[in-house]
Amino acid sequence: MKTALFLLLCAAATLLRSAPAMADDRAACLDASMKGQTFRDAQKLIEAREQFRVCAQARCPAVVQTDCASWLDSVEKSLPTVVITAKDGTGTPLFDVKVTVDGAPLTTSLDGRAVPMNPGAHKFHFELADGTSRDVEDVVTEGTQNQSVTAVLARPVAGPPPAPQPPPTPLPATPPPTSPAEGSSAWKTVGWVVGGVGAAGLVVGSIFGVVAMSDKSNAHCSDNLCDSGPLASAKSAAKVSDVGLIAGGVLFAGGGALVLFAPGSGHGQVGLTVAPLVGANDGGVVVGGHW
Repeated sequence: MKTALFLLLCAAATLLRSAPAMADDRAACLDASMKGQTFRDAQKLIEAREQFRVCAQARCPAVVQTDCASWLDSVEKSLPTVVITAKDGTGTPLFDVKVTVDGAPLTTSLDGRAVPMNPGAHKFHFELADGTSRDVEDVVTEGTQNQSVTAVLARPVAGPPPAPQPPPTPLPATPPPTSPAEGSSAWKTVGWVVGGVGAAGLVVGSIFGVVAMSDKSNAHCSDNLCDSGPLASAKSAAKVSDVGLIAGGVLFAGGGALVLFAPGSGHGQVGLTVAPLVGANDGGVVVGGHW
């Protein structure tokens, strides 16, 4: 009799201790059932599936458990899945790709597995370790399994190296500008040369003048008749004397003018040529130049 009473008291104590736990489980099951239906109606099927898994457990009341199991089966059939892949510009598959969906992290590598996803429009962001990225917007259809979402991540291709440039063509060397002092010195040099030629002409004219006078005095003229030989020689010497004196005087005067009035700035190089001119009956000097 005492043993039976003891067992009855132990059973009562066990029931009293488990009653609060059972009440908590019942409340959790009912809460999961309500949240699951709310998520399902909002097309958040992943969140609804998690809630229906809670209230479909055996510890929940039979009625709640039965309803949640039915709803869980319906959600799992409607929940779509996607297979995310990526390729480079040549079509080669890429694996080390970080993917986010609507700003939330999804995966850091691609392995070809199907991923459950709520139906609706989504924005997929693909990014490589070097920063190359691509955004893909797609609509995930309810009930579709293994829907493909692919991105092409073309890395920038380096262009060909620039062609070697030909060396610059050297500019022709320009002669240094002639300073005013150099130009003035050149003109003075010309003046001295011209004056020297003129002086030589005066000397030649004077010599031939003396020769002409000597030949004329040797002509032995009488009664206006003279020896033809000495007289002809005197005339020739006189012509040469005239040419020498006139040309020499002009050149001497011109050379002096160049020396005295040489310009103050350079005018390039100055050249002078002097050539004697002697004929049978006369003579002279030819002077030419450039400046």
